[in-house]
Amino acid sequence: MNQRLKQLRSLFTTEPLGRSLGARLIGLKRGWAAVSAVARNDLLVSVGIVQGGVIAAVADYAGVYAAMSVIPAGHTPAARININFLRPISAGEDIVAVARVVDETRTTVSVAFEVTGAAVRRKALGTILFVKPRRR
Repeated sequence: MNQRLKQLRSLFTTEPLGRSLGARLIGLKRGWAAVSAVARNDLLVSVGIVQGGVIAAVADYAGVYAAMSVIPAGHTPAARININFLRPISAGEDIVAVARVVDETRTTVSVAFEVTGAAVRRKALGTILFVKPRRR
């Protein structure tokens, strides 16, 4: 599995949207991942808070890397994401998403995530259901 984690760390650096968001994979182990990005001005809506889709994207990156860490190869596309936005994230804050695998079946991986911002206050939480790649 160490080889898989090494492969995933390398893969993360090639993510086009991740690079655009300035996302960083700050932690990865089997069944767990953490991703961060800084809330830049170009990621805000007109009232000065981060657009919800940006928060969801950072959470999705953490979730998919946690999910992929428990499968031997391939990608796990998201089938469903549920997110609850609890507090806004403002410009300059770190957006930190931490995800952990909470269940795994023959065909899916379920992940729970939490997003924090300034002073490590919870900003969002949710779950993502990922589909395992089909064996050929």
